[in-house]
Amino acid sequence: MAVLFRYTVLSSENIDALVLALIVLAVFAISKDRNGTGLLLETGLFIIGARKIDYKKILKLYLAIEIPLTLITLMAARLGIIENLVYHRGEQVRMTFGFVYPTNFVLHLMFIIAAWIAIKEVKCTFLELGMITILVVFLDKYCDARCGEICIILIVLCTAYLKCRMYFAEKKGKKYKTSKLLNFLCLCVPFLGAGIMILLSRFYDPSKGWMEKLNSITSTRLFLGKKTFDLYDVKLWGQYIEMHGGGGTTDPVPEYFFIDCSYLNILMRFGFAVFVIVMLLLSIMIIKSFNKSYLMAMIVVICIHSVIEQHLFELHYNIFLMLAFANFNVQDNRKKAFIKNKNNNGLE
Repeated sequence: MAVLFRYTVLSSENIDALVLALIVLAVFAISKDRNGTGLLLETGLFIIGARKIDYKKILKLYLAIEIPLTLITLMAARLGIIENLVYHRGEQVRMTFGFVYPTNFVLHLMFIIAAWIAIKEVKCTFLELGMITILVVFLDKYCDARCGEICIILIVLCTAYLKCRMYFAEKKGKKYKTSKLLNFLCLCVPFLGAGIMILLSRFYDPSKGWMEKLNSITSTRLFLGKKTFDLYDVKLWGQYIEMHGGGGTTDPVPEYFFIDCSYLNILMRFGFAVFVIVMLLLSIMIIKSFNKSYLMAMIVVICIHSVIEQHLFELHYNIFLMLAFANFNVQDNRKKAFIKNKNNNGLE
């Protein structure tokens, strides 16, 4: 009610935002009623409730909560207060460090790193990037969560690239701005990722060698996606799908069935209407971040990550989903540094 009051009374001057917020809330509420997932309505309220709040404040609050909780979990696992589950992939040992699965631990770190860089922007140093790279080596040795590790490396590479481009631009007295082509390609990423994975899952055929190879690389995600389409139809408002994952226990799961791809997960469980809304929200975030290169890079990496993992719609992982209605019109660190350098040059 407080969120609706904020829109209808305190922010009633923007009818477009009010209509979009009501559509998001209505779609999420109807889908919640059909599949019984309370997460839907709560997520919708958080998303529309973030309107006009500076996106960096949201990310800072996320870090203020997430970092201490992660450290407490690590300490509790080390002291034996909570169990540090150990899995095996062949001869590879995979530790959870107190989380339900090795992948979950790595993903918490990935989203923390993404939020940290989105806040610091150009002030993120190469020393920090080097430390993050060393962290990935540690994670590869003890967790072997390949998708999360690859995405952390992508974050490091994107950040290093942007830092170099901005440095050389500022040396010439200019500001680096991403090209229209790059912006367009970034905008296409979630649609390409969703479309390719959904189609590959729908038409997966193990008799085709390249498909079977791709299925093996993605840890049977194409097989499980195909099984999802065999058992369920796409519904407008979603449906209840019982899933049995391997997290939280090292015992074999007799009837393992899990929809890992975020886009397929949202489409099949929450329905086509919610899927369209989520894709719209991702598009809004990317378009609004055209002038926030670091933030756009983080969002795009998360969209890539969501092709393999299911955490796109989970705010306790992906806090970036809250940013669609947030205020992006805040002076970034790059602009502050540029103005400072320009003023200093003028004084010399």
